[in-house]
This record gives sequence, structure tokens and C-alpha cells, in this order.
Amino acid sequence: MAKHSEIMKQVFAHMAGMVVVDQQSRIVFVEETYAASRGFDHQQVIGRYVKDVIPTSKLPVVIESGKPILGDVFYYEGKTVICNRYPLIKDGVIIGAISYQVFEGVDKLFESIQELRTQLDYYKEKIKKYAGVRYSIGDIIGSNPATVAIRTAILKTACTNATVLIQGETGTGKELVAHALHQESRRSPYPFVKLNCAAIPQELIESELFGYDEGAFTGARRAGKKGKFELADKGTLFLDEISQLSMSAQAKLLRVLQEKEIERIGGAEPIPVNVRIVAATNDDLEDMVKQGTFRADLYYRLNVIPIKVAPLRERKSDIPLLVNKFAEKYGEQAGLGTVAVDPDAMALLMEYEWPGNIRELDHAVERAINLCSSTILQPVHFEWLMPKIRNKGKSTAGMSIQDARAASEKEIILNALQATKGNKKKAAELLGIARPLLYQKMHRLGITS
Repeated sequence: MAKHSEIMKQVFAHMAGMVVVDQQSRIVFVEETYAASRGFDHQQVIGRYVKDVIPTSKLPVVIESGKPILGDVFYYEGKTVICNRYPLIKDGVIIGAISYQVFEGVDKLFESIQELRTQLDYYKEKIKKYAGVRYSIGDIIGSNPATVAIRTAILKTACTNATVLIQGETGTGKELVAHALHQESRRSPYPFVKLNCAAIPQELIESELFGYDEGAFTGARRAGKKGKFELADKGTLFLDEISQLSMSAQAKLLRVLQEKEIERIGGAEPIPVNVRIVAATNDDLEDMVKQGTFRADLYYRLNVIPIKVAPLRERKSDIPLLVNKFAEKYGEQAGLGTVAVDPDAMALLMEYEWPGNIRELDHAVERAINLCSSTILQPVHFEWLMPKIRNKGKSTAGMSIQDARAASEKEIILNALQATKGNKKKAAELLGIARPLLYQKMHRLGITS
């Protein structure tokens, strides 16, 4: 019996702050360490009314109500403590009550939880990078109604699995919208896979999309290769420059959208896929359908939920926010710290039409900061914009919308080629497009340099 008493004593010693009372709320037991912390002897208080010894005790309430008090938070000597209290019942009669601490020093627990949250955020970022996601809806900067409408459309569309077609001029941020759509959707834990349809030779586009089996063609990998659809399973497949797909690839893509399955090149069995398609283009697909260069049935399959990304000239009120964001980004990279923008310089930027949209504005601020030796951007740092602003409207007067757009596009490409001294690879990188697409645009626009 003595051995059992010693065991129970050790058990009670490990239940921090334990207090036991009888049906008259008189103390029957107090854990020794807890009693010492309160400044009384644990044996000398046996039989005393609990509130005479521990004024804050709620054990009399438990005795009276017959109900437990769980997760009660209180403070003692600067520490946050969580305590549970239970009635002791025998044969349906309350014979006493017990209380003990669940946590002491909960502040440390909260600190641990915050640390775990920080770690969780870190690993979420790692997963995002692994999944191919770089942007979120928070990267869509601006308060203009057109920008707010884009964010609203993303949030409404993200909760569905419908195919999305993002249309907008070059440099408006179509890829950013696609990333944000994936981030806000239930598919966000799964891969975000991108394919630039203009960057892949048309004879290879089908193997990129659908993959191939062993021995499908000369030079094929021995084990075959998964295509973008298989890599994006359960996630999102972003098809950028969708207008550049060949008619053959368009037909096969249409079949995948209808049947929800693919066939590898050289494969015998269909492979089911669970992928959301988000497509983007800066071309007018409706016009291409009329011209017979894009399948009408594929267009209707892609255009289930259209998202139009307005050009920067239609949301100029966003320019100051964007400029400050880019100035902060490139100021830090250049070692200048915080870079401010002079009001006259901002007025100059607001006056320009930005045919290259946000991408052109981004490069303009980067160029200005590399020319700047102070922490304030002045109009002189954007002097190359002066002739363009003075000639604003002259070069496109009397043109149709299509001709004016082509003229602006030609000017942007010529500027990029001039900035890179004719290096087409660097010009394509500067423009944010694939080199084959740059060649196509140069041919279409009659640029021979």
C-alpha cells in the first residue's frame, strides 16, 4: 500500500498546480510545487476552505454547478495560465472537485505557434517555387476601377474549374493574372505548369504538350517523357501565346478539353488528366477565327471565362503606385536604398502613353535608377521619353485601331533592338517574349534589322 501511495504522489507531482477539494470546498490535496509558488505549506492547508487559501479559485463554482470549467485562462505573477476544473462524482453525487494547469507560460506557447506559422509560411513559399508559381494577387498593384475589376474577376473565377482566356496587349501582366488565379484556387497545392506556345518549334509542340512513349521517334528518350498535361495533373496548365498553336495542335488540344484525356506520341492507351487550362494571348482570337487561322470550336472552349487586362493607358491612375513599387525594387538592387520620385518626373510619366504597358514602365524605372546617382528620380532621368511625348498622337493620327496598335508594337520592338544593339535574343528577353515570336512579329511588321 505504501508503494502505491508513493506512485500516486509522483503522479500528482507531475500534474502541475493540482488542487483537490471535497463537497464543502475544503482542501484535500495541493500539489507541493504549486503550494510553494503560492507561499504556503501544502500540508498545513489541508481542511481549509479553498478560497481562504487561493482567493481566485473557481472550485466552489464547480461544486455548486456540477459542471466543469475547461480551458480557463488567467494570469498569475505575470504568467498566462490555462486551467481545467472538473467535478468529482460518485453514484451521481458530487463528492468534490479537482483543478490542474493545462499550460503555464502560455506566452511561450504562443511564441512557439508563431514560430511554427513562420516556418509554415517559409515552406509554403518553397512549395510555390517548386510548383512554378512566382506571383500572387497581391502583386496586382493599383486602385483604378479596371485593376480592381481584374482582382475581382480572379477571386470569382478561382473557385471554379472552368477554362479561362486572358486577353490583353503585350506587357499588361497576363502571366501575373494566371499565377494569381492558380494561387487563389483549390489547385494551389499542385503544380502550375507554363508553356509558351510561341517559344517551341511547331513540330515539337505536341510532344511538349502530350509527351511521348519509348521509341516514339528517333532521338526520343529511352523511358519516354511526360508532357505538360501530365506534369500539371491536379494543377493548372498555363498556355501563353495560345494564338501561335498550329492547326494540328489546336485540334488535339480541343480533344483533350472535351475528353479530359491525352495520348502520348507513340502511346497506345489514353491517359486521364485533371488539369485546369488557363490560356493567354495578345492577339484578337475572334478576328483570327474569322480569318480561318484559329479554330472556332477551340476558341469557344477556351473562352468560357474571359478576363480582359486593360492597357496601362486606360488605368493611368495606377502609374504612381507602380512607379514607387519599381523604384523600391531597383533602388534596393542598386544599393541606393529608398528612392523617391520627383513630382515633375511623375507628371512626365503620367503624360506618356506607355504602348509597352507595365513591362515598359518597369524597364523605364530600372533604366532611370541606373542613370541616377541620388535617391530622387528627376525628369532628366527620363529624358529619352521627351521626344515620344512631344510626338504623342502624331504618328497614329487617322489610323484604325489595328494599324495604330501595329505602329506602337513596331516602335517598341525597334526601341528594344536599338537598346540591345540589334541582339535579337536580348531584345526578346527585354520584351518578355520568346525569340521565335519576336521573329514572327518582325516579319509581320516589316522590321528587317
